Amino acid sequence: MPLSPEQEWTLVACGLVAHADGIVEVGEWDQVLLLLDERVEGDEATQWVDILSDKAQLDKRFAELQPPAPLFSEDILARSWRMALADGKGSDEEAAVHDTIADKLGVARDETARLRTQWLEQAQRRSEIVAGFAVIVATQDDRMDPMEAVEYESLLERLPLGDGRRDAMRTLLDEPPALDALVGQLLALPAEERGIAMLSLVPLVHAGSAGQGERDLFVDIAERLAIDRADAEAMLER
Repeated sequence: MPLSPEQEWTLVACGLVAHADGIVEVGEWDQVLLLLDERVEGDEATQWVDILSDKAQLDKRFAELQPPAPLFSEDILARSWRMALADGKGSDEEAAVHDTIADKLGVARDETARLRTQWLEQAQRRSEIVAGFAVIVATQDDRMDPMEAVEYESLLERLPLGDGRRDAMRTLLDEPPALDALVGQLLALPAEERGIAMLSLVPLVHAGSAGQGERDLFVDIAERLAIDRADAEAMLER
């Protein structure tokens, strides 16, 4: 089934922001693939992987796109800015590309800047939930291995946490949060955000020495978040 105009816009916009600083980070690429999985099937998915990997092809597609219906503009901008937040608060280069996308969508730059601030605040709240899940996964065998500790620190550096909140998240290692409470908080978010949150935990799962224990817990959490077991297991293979 061919993509709708808003679906194509979303993929192209996300790809452009991911390429904005010259390097597509692992977290950004995982999010692009998650969007691709939800929108494209079969041979067309393979074609889109090629397009999303190649900035020149993305630029060409972007130049050819006609503006979608206005009601889709904010959603396209929200998803594409999420790419910038995959490894922090978003760079000036990413903001410049995002502004160019907003221009073509007909959204004023001051409104786009306001929305970016709003989306950053939302991402910061989600990141604290992710950090809590990470601690639970890493300590599922009542200890955190050295490799898990390194990966947890790396996760904290990638997450768009608010000022001073990284230190607060490190204190969770002494007293992990309650799993049920975190599940409830994440269930309140859209399905796409839940998927992104789980994807961010995958490196930590692989870092665990217990192996199957972390994987089983990951899949269990995913199922509690209304993510199919098969989709959760596919995340672990990325």
